[in-house]
Amino acid sequence: MLSGNKLLHWLLPGPKASFDERERWVRLRMVLEELGPAWVKFGQILSNRPGLLPDELTEELSKLQDKVAPVTEQEAAKVIFDTFGKTTQALFKSFNPVPIASASIAQVHLATLHTGEQVAVKIQRPGIEEIIKGDLLLMRDIAVLMTRSKDFATLKPRQLVDVFEKSILEELDFEAEQGHLIWFGTQLADDKTIRIPRVFQELSNKKVITLEYLEGIKISQTGRLKAAGYDLKLIARNGFEAYFKQIFEWGYFHADPHPGNLLVLPGNVIGILDFGMMGRLNNHDRRALVEFIIGLGKDDTWRIVENMERLQGKEVEDRKELEKDVEQFILDFGSKSSKDIDLNEVISRGRKLIYRHNLEINPDLFLMLRSISLLEGVGMSLDPQFRSLEMVKPFAFGLLRKAVHPMKLLKSRTLMALLADMGQLAYSLPSDIRRIMDRIRNDQFKIQTESKATRQLAREVRIAAKRISYAIVFATFLSCGLFTELFWLKLSLLSAAAASLLALVFVRKV
Repeated sequence: MLSGNKLLHWLLPGPKASFDERERWVRLRMVLEELGPAWVKFGQILSNRPGLLPDELTEELSKLQDKVAPVTEQEAAKVIFDTFGKTTQALFKSFNPVPIASASIAQVHLATLHTGEQVAVKIQRPGIEEIIKGDLLLMRDIAVLMTRSKDFATLKPRQLVDVFEKSILEELDFEAEQGHLIWFGTQLADDKTIRIPRVFQELSNKKVITLEYLEGIKISQTGRLKAAGYDLKLIARNGFEAYFKQIFEWGYFHADPHPGNLLVLPGNVIGILDFGMMGRLNNHDRRALVEFIIGLGKDDTWRIVENMERLQGKEVEDRKELEKDVEQFILDFGSKSSKDIDLNEVISRGRKLIYRHNLEINPDLFLMLRSISLLEGVGMSLDPQFRSLEMVKPFAFGLLRKAVHPMKLLKSRTLMALLADMGQLAYSLPSDIRRIMDRIRNDQFKIQTESKATRQLAREVRIAAKRISYAIVFATFLSCGLFTELFWLKLSLLSAAAASLLALVFVRKV
């Protein structure tokens, strides 16, 4: 096993040592393999064509193999006995001691219940939690040192470790995984295109999950799928629609859609396995993401940059320079049709833009990009003409229409709070204006300024003024519509467009 010092010696060349990029990435892969399963998994998570690392590094990491020998029959049986207090013979009618799958976190055995149902029993490797937590501490130390190196700082090593830590600790929590499976199974119960394995809760706990066994063909085995008469184009489309719904509508998505976790069942149904790695996007990020995609679809530089700021939660360092790069990005891709654009090329270019402008990306957004990138590869293996961007934009526009649907607006707590605030503002505004005018008339109105941070303060005031102005205009139109029963019912589409245009002009002139 390598020590942290030896690892750094391998990765970071000394003052006299040097080697090219390719050799550096080869060394990195070899080090990860020697360090053990948690490190291999870390590399694998980054290797699945996320478009967020240099192409040479991604290619090298894709060679990583999870060379983990399965635990023995006695060790697996001991995990079951320690957690249930019963033997495999007592719990199951039959239990195959030879696992059908083995990885760094767990291995899977086939078994039959006393009722005759065939199940898959996922058993966590003994002691893996302690090993991984120790590895995470070392990863953090190494990430700190890597940020001090100009060779590795651009890879944002701390951020990558954050993403990995979040995902792997969640994978270790088998009770959380059971919750994910149950929730998704309920939500997709009526969906005829997706199948989630049922959880047998009485035979599941912190270290073991017993699931309905889904027998199908791996989604990557296109030859077998064609021979069996499956509709590959339909499967690709249904798979993307299912994930877009998870990401954009629920904000809660299965974040590990590699081919090994996707099966095709009779009727062109997709079975999704392994819910250990999940992603979550809040309403704010989902809305910003939709607006960002629409901005791309309309070649709207201002909209794209505005929502990049919203997604990272702070202003960019040099907005003009970022807008210039985004305009170039649009020029390079805007002339192409969706079917001619490689999504992974778009993500790769986006990665370079993120690094150049020192933008921060939410770990869950990283997982989302990784998931979509994986799905793009799966979709193209099923249908070479498949391009996810052809589906993303109409999906985003549909979600935006739903977001401003009158019934959703009426049920919105934010809207109710806005109306209450506008009512209070309308009540107090006349007296506030009168008080200010009296002070001006009596020469009592004074403006105090400070040189320190004046520009920042002025900018914040302008932003606040714009938001207040927009809120007043929006609330006025909305209130009139609500109280006269004209809103969305009798107000013509032309009038609504004119009202929106007037609000936009009013805000931009503030």
